[in-house]
Amino acid sequence: MEEDDIVAMWSERVRSASAGGSALRIRGGGTKDWYGQTLEGEILDTRAYRGIIAYDPAELVITARAGTPLLEIEAALAEHNQMLAFEPPHFGPQATFGGCVAAGIA
Repeated sequence: MEEDDIVAMWSERVRSASAGGSALRIRGGGTKDWYGQTLEGEILDTRAYRGIIAYDPAELVITARAGTPLLEIEAALAEHNQMLAFEPPHFGPQATFGGCVAAGIA
């Protein structure tokens, strides 16, 4: 699925949920479902919105989409003997970059 299609689909789901007064639960790999409040709402899965957009090892900058697996990001960095500046807990191989940022537990 193309990036524009994913964003359009999400946009429509958010509008529909808002119009209907229903909750959405943004979720990638689901490895942190146990963390925080009780889970409510229909799942809005971020895993299709994945991939490293840009990576400049010389500048120590990487840009990735929310659904990108942490393992993929760490593998790209490791190719250049680099690593993330923090140690995000994976809680499973399906952990995503977006979940790492959203949970804020690294």
